Amino acid sequence: MPVEVRPATPADRPALLALFRAAFGAEAPVEDWAWKYDRCPHAAVSVGAFDGEIALGFFGGLGTRYRGRDGDLPGLSAVDVMTAPSARALGRRTLFQRVASEFFERNGAAGAPFVLGFPNDRHRLAGERTLGYVSVEPAAEWTRSICRPGLLARLRRRRLRHRRGSAVSAAHDALAEELHARAGWRTDRSRSTLDWRFARPGVSYDVHELLDGRGHSTAYAALRTVAGRALLIDLQAADEGGGAMADLLDAIAEALAGTEARTLVLRAGSGSGLAARAAEFGFAPADTDTHFTVRPFDPAFDLARAAPAFDYRFLDHDIF
Repeated sequence: MPVEVRPATPADRPALLALFRAAFGAEAPVEDWAWKYDRCPHAAVSVGAFDGEIALGFFGGLGTRYRGRDGDLPGLSAVDVMTAPSARALGRRTLFQRVASEFFERNGAAGAPFVLGFPNDRHRLAGERTLGYVSVEPAAEWTRSICRPGLLARLRRRRLRHRRGSAVSAAHDALAEELHARAGWRTDRSRSTLDWRFARPGVSYDVHELLDGRGHSTAYAALRTVAGRALLIDLQAADEGGGAMADLLDAIAEALAGTEARTLVLRAGSGSGLAARAAEFGFAPADTDTHFTVRPFDPAFDLARAAPAFDYRFLDHDIF
């Protein structure tokens, strides 16, 4: 029976979990897969290679929306990319390229202009060489020590209300509208999407909002602490040039004082407004071998203009 390359369906899940076990030597996190592929509010096409009931290769699609002043577009990132060790006899590289080509074609036909990724150097080079990925830039990253803010910073924040929880509140809706109306592109920040995003099984997120006197969100952040590093999964403000971002970071530092977190870690596009103010907020550049890459689908899409204007954060990674 010839190997069939086609969109994956829920009925293929047992075969794909078995492929994960064979490819990585570990059990797949079943609930995490259900979160990614069954509960994600945005559609994406995942593609697999099957020999009867046996899965030999897989390109998973994690759906989102690309949003900006020019409108909304379907978006996605590629996740759980793998081939079976047994596929070597079939020409594993050729099989991998077949699966990738079908993944690109199907998602491009669904309207996505490109798929984004954040590989390390080795995988970046392989993607450029064999799959047509384009490297946009090394992902910019900064760190800042966590220490309790001074009295003046705390007094300055008294006019604002700091809310902390596991999800954003209704106050986030107006902020999301402002973010989605900016020039360039970013992944969806609507409350419904973030409610799903921060409900990832087995992962704890710490969400902070800064509310003004009318109860509107002026800035928000989501953190995940890993081995003493508080990763700023997302950090956004209605006015990137105003004081709300500094106030929010001070509120976060105060909340984290005395916890296991020792450093705040920020990732953002090197040309973003946040990058321009990183030093002002006490962040210092950090080394990383992560690159922001895209694989274009639509030749008519102005990738040279859009890709450098993509405003990413850690939120745009599936695995941190």
